[in-house]
Amino acid sequence: MPESSASTAPLAAPVLRRREHCPGCHRGSTRTLHKEPLDSPGISRYMREHYERRVERDFSGYDYELAQCEHCGLAYQAQVPTEELLQEIYDRWLPATEREAVASSWGLDDYRYLAGQVEFMLDHFHMRPSSVRALDFGFGWAEWARMAGAFGVNVCGAELSQVRIDYARSVGIPVVDASRLPDGEFHFINTEQVFEHLLEPGEMLQRLGRALKPGGLIKVSVPNSEKSIRKLVGSGDFSRLDDGDIMAIAPFEHINAFTHASLSALGREAGLRPLRPSLRKLYNSSSGWMEPKSALKTLARPIYRHLYPKSTFVYFARPG
Repeated sequence: MPESSASTAPLAAPVLRRREHCPGCHRGSTRTLHKEPLDSPGISRYMREHYERRVERDFSGYDYELAQCEHCGLAYQAQVPTEELLQEIYDRWLPATEREAVASSWGLDDYRYLAGQVEFMLDHFHMRPSSVRALDFGFGWAEWARMAGAFGVNVCGAELSQVRIDYARSVGIPVVDASRLPDGEFHFINTEQVFEHLLEPGEMLQRLGRALKPGGLIKVSVPNSEKSIRKLVGSGDFSRLDDGDIMAIAPFEHINAFTHASLSALGREAGLRPLRPSLRKLYNSSSGWMEPKSALKTLARPIYRHLYPKSTFVYFARPG
């Protein structure tokens, strides 16, 4: 008697895999902070609204599980997308029209903010812009890379999404393979809202650290998840979170949830040391002082980030 088609049909390839160890320090001592099905009402609503019904997969049988390393304190999602699903997320769930949405929402202060970072970098190294070799890692729509290029910096980028790679090349940004970065190549590496997305953030920071020249800097800026985690653990229900709470711990995308302490630990594991930038250099690279609202932000931001550092915006230096 022939077997039924149901018994011979191949099993669907898994779309999520489990991280058994901390992706920051690779220790195995962890605890679960929160766990609920990925098809729960709260997460299903978020998926529909955030991705505007572009998600066609069924995630029944999978969980949103937020764990925390007992060694370095990093919180992270234990079940994460496979490489195939990651490509689908960044090329299909997040459409190319996102670039127009970002561009339409940016104002003068946003571009001043980028320009100030580039000016700080150049002031720090005391080099001609064309002599500075910089990498924009996980460049998205290449805003930082284009700003650095406008200052004359020798800049290139690395990115996962093919849609974004094609765009960067169309505006003249050279794209390199992040898995084949030469050691000691860059003075500066920019990472803006990147490390929360990475499957192996610890390994990647070590790789990027090796790619720095001695004395080089890497900027790591990620969402601060402390408030979001506290609210999720306290309520025990994803549906109790508002959009601001979800952002730092979003399913599928923000799979690593940093605080100042866990980000600092990530740098130590990679052999990097945090740099407290000179306030003179930070203020010297800022503009907008004549506008009261802009001036207040310009005055407060360096103190909040670097004088009493509790933020998740850190410059790390490779020892010289």
